[in-house]
Amino acid sequence: MIAHLSRTTLVLLLLALPALHGIASETEPPALKPQAGPLDAGAGFAFARKPEEPRQALSGIACPAVAKAPGLCLAVFDEGGEARYLTIEGQAIRPKAERVVLLAGTVELDGEAAATDGTFYYVAASQSAKRGKCKSNPESRHLIRFRLDPETGRGKRGNGGTLVDFTDTGALWTLMRSVPGLKEHVGDGMCLGTTGEGKNGVNIEGMAVRDGRLNFGFRGPVGKDGARILSVDAKALFEGGPADPKLFNVALGKGRSIRDLIAVSDGILVLAGPDDDEDNEKRGFTVSRWNGQGGQDNLKPLATLDLDGVPRRNCSEKIKRKEIKPEALAVLGDKPGQPYQAVVFSDGLCDGGALRFNIPR
Repeated sequence: MIAHLSRTTLVLLLLALPALHGIASETEPPALKPQAGPLDAGAGFAFARKPEEPRQALSGIACPAVAKAPGLCLAVFDEGGEARYLTIEGQAIRPKAERVVLLAGTVELDGEAAATDGTFYYVAASQSAKRGKCKSNPESRHLIRFRLDPETGRGKRGNGGTLVDFTDTGALWTLMRSVPGLKEHVGDGMCLGTTGEGKNGVNIEGMAVRDGRLNFGFRGPVGKDGARILSVDAKALFEGGPADPKLFNVALGKGRSIRDLIAVSDGILVLAGPDDDEDNEKRGFTVSRWNGQGGQDNLKPLATLDLDGVPRRNCSEKIKRKEIKPEALAVLGDKPGQPYQAVVFSDGLCDGGALRFNIPR
């Protein structure tokens, strides 16, 4: 009788293995606390118009590998139309005063992502409708490129101080309207999220450039098959020709989607957090590595960011935000066999509230 029960139990266990495998795939990666931070930002970023708002709205970052300018990065903000440079120096960040005007005038570019391939800087606006009111927002439909100076790491300036090869295109918005899996979510009146009045409209929050292709990470739309990444030929998108769009899905866990992307030596890191549905706002933030391809095993979870106890410092008594919302990921160390030396910046914290992490591979 005992032997009979043992064989039965063994059979049941074997039959349960696929289910157990599915359960394991839904578990969160190991929790990881920051090594340091928020890093000191000195006097912080300076803006002429509504200075407190952009200081608490850092949402994208790009850091070129320039020997003469170690730790230099371009930061973009979802308030106003200007970017700024900063350097990451040990336990501090040092914002720079130089104005980088991306969209002139009293506008809201809604800059959400930045990337660099060492030749150009790229900045992407969200491409989304206004949050809450679902009002169409043409100002958010920009994609910008300008040349990088290999000597300084900053945007190259020409006569009169203009950014060299500055190009502002609406080609991404047009392209998305032709891509199956995205085109259903692009257009006027496409609200964010799926609850309430939501229509699962597009909302770009991450971008990485790798092997001549721009990869755009979406906070929305999100489906049962996961969050979306659109990969396109970078040169064609700005200069014309076949953009060769490819749409991928990455399974980041229920209620979670993309907040940033960054190219590394062995793939693309994906910073993920709550998607656009209010019901999922308490979902945690994770970092995974995407291999740049499709398939069920295209993503490796690396860490869950443990943000408990991180101080919330506001830039002004006028604007107080309680939540930490990681939205920008910089990698300053990427050596095979060693953890990624990363810095995470958050929308809602003063001057990005930079946190240092050593993220395991």
